Amino acid sequence: MQKAIKLLDNLTINKIAAGEVVEGPQSVVKELIENAIDAGATNIVVEIKEGGQKFIRVTDNGAGIYEEDVAAAFMRHATSKIQYLEDLNAVLTLGFRGEALASIAAVSQIQMVTKPRDQLHGISIDMVAGNITNKKQVGCPDGTTIIIKNLFFNTPARLKFMKTPQSDTTKIGEIMSRLALSQPHIAFKYINNNNIMFTTSGANHLDQTILSILDKELFKSLIPIKAEKQDMALEGYISQPTYVRGNRNYEIVFVNGRYIKSKFLYRSIEEAYKEKLPINKFPVCILNLKIHPSFIDINVHPTKTEIKFHKEEVVYDLIYHSISSSLVKSTLVPKLLLQNKQKSPTVDTTFLNPPLRENKSIYSTHNNNKPNSLQISFEEKEDKYEVNAEKPVIPTIKSASSTLQKDFVSLQEDELHLETTQENFLGSLLNNYKVIGQLFDTYVIIEKDLCMYLIDQHAAHERLVYNKMLQAFHRDQVPTQSLLAPNVLELSHEDFLFITQYIDGFKKLGFNIEIFGNNTILIREVPLIMGTPRDFDFILKIIDELKQDHLNEDYFNETIIRKSCREAIKAMDKLHVSEINALIKDLSTIKPPLTCPHGRPILLSLTKYEIEKHFKRIQ
Repeated sequence: MQKAIKLLDNLTINKIAAGEVVEGPQSVVKELIENAIDAGATNIVVEIKEGGQKFIRVTDNGAGIYEEDVAAAFMRHATSKIQYLEDLNAVLTLGFRGEALASIAAVSQIQMVTKPRDQLHGISIDMVAGNITNKKQVGCPDGTTIIIKNLFFNTPARLKFMKTPQSDTTKIGEIMSRLALSQPHIAFKYINNNNIMFTTSGANHLDQTILSILDKELFKSLIPIKAEKQDMALEGYISQPTYVRGNRNYEIVFVNGRYIKSKFLYRSIEEAYKEKLPINKFPVCILNLKIHPSFIDINVHPTKTEIKFHKEEVVYDLIYHSISSSLVKSTLVPKLLLQNKQKSPTVDTTFLNPPLRENKSIYSTHNNNKPNSLQISFEEKEDKYEVNAEKPVIPTIKSASSTLQKDFVSLQEDELHLETTQENFLGSLLNNYKVIGQLFDTYVIIEKDLCMYLIDQHAAHERLVYNKMLQAFHRDQVPTQSLLAPNVLELSHEDFLFITQYIDGFKKLGFNIEIFGNNTILIREVPLIMGTPRDFDFILKIIDELKQDHLNEDYFNETIIRKSCREAIKAMDKLHVSEINALIKDLSTIKPPLTCPHGRPILLSLTKYEIEKHFKRIQ
């Protein structure tokens, strides 16, 4: 039997709404801090216990709430930030939906103490499951303090699926850091289980806020960025390509101060770093995009972390070109760095330890024994180093390559004058360099400007081959090869329509394809870079990939990368001095990045100062 349609009661409505607005303790923290920011606070203190599941307190020195408005603040769709639908086109506040406090109150025990600056007394209000249990006047400082206890105590289904306190603490820490980075003019303090996790000064210096919250090694690698285009402005910091992460968590983007998670924005950032980073590694950036609110739609989801742009292509161009140009001008030549410890340095050395024989040097590595790994410690006593081993060892050099971001260490202040950007290095590469030779038949060693440079001959030549082939592609001059016998390929109707629709695009990719009857094509030529195809199933793979990207160049670029690897000089190839000079000359003609198409570095440098410091020639 069909049931009658009835209106839900307010408590049920609020609990359902809370499921969207309040995903967990991190959502509560986010909503309360955003309210504090909108209230003009310059000081915000957040304290949590047990991952925020049992206790959350947010205190601010903002505008406060007047006595007559306190109860209304906990009603659904009650807000002071907009009045009419048209106001959504000019929203610059972080909140505007009027759902947060009502949703939080519906699923928790909440206490709020608030006082506007021009009100003589404050108001304290207690609520349980959305119902007011106590309201009174109190003495308190200006601003608002909200305490949340026992989140989801009255929704057993939600409570059952709560994460562990450790997991929620991690999420809250992420939200706290993002909000603090978005508002460097506000002083934040974050307390977890009575321990201060971080504080920020509120001095409106983003670099100081970054230093207070994030990795100090990241701070050393940051590049400032500032650009404007039409009604948009972009400002913040990006990381040197030598500092990478394993995921996108540190691609931090704010739009008008609002933390946004957007695949579109991530793509614009990562395209600017393309070929500069190793595969499956991601850059770090803290960017704030300021844009007229009429060009965006933030009313996409109750969490307000998603956004739609009216002119995506303009936003993409601004972010992509700003980052690209900054990287070209500011990317430093990666450095080899000797491990430097002031006391009791430890040198991890892989040491080939052959048995001692008559008339044989103990340094000889020509032996048939299996190499042994030996860890050697040096103890500093009266400015002398004593080796705690019977065999002599040679300290190793620690590399600051892009794949070992944890080893990245900036130069000391007295070395800064020796740093050089990749752009400047390439521009003066042919001036006064001296070829020292090859190392392991893999790395070219050159000396220039009080520095030693190691060049990966395979990576360098791979970049040169790749650039040449990509240039041919952009000029529609892709080398092709004719098949001895044209190949007939039957396709599904859908794939056949795709081929016929984009047949000119396939021609640009180097394929000579003719229509040959119903759902059948004739392949006469393929790109030379593919070699001789063993079968033609690869056509189906190309179709599948190009369907997603609408003949985007990415797939063809990846094919070029694979071919350039095969064509390039290999490791262990002995090079004549003339070949080395030719390689260096060709290298001087390219533009940064000094990486192979896979993102591996082409060269590393080591300063004379660093070498002499570790040989104790200077102190």
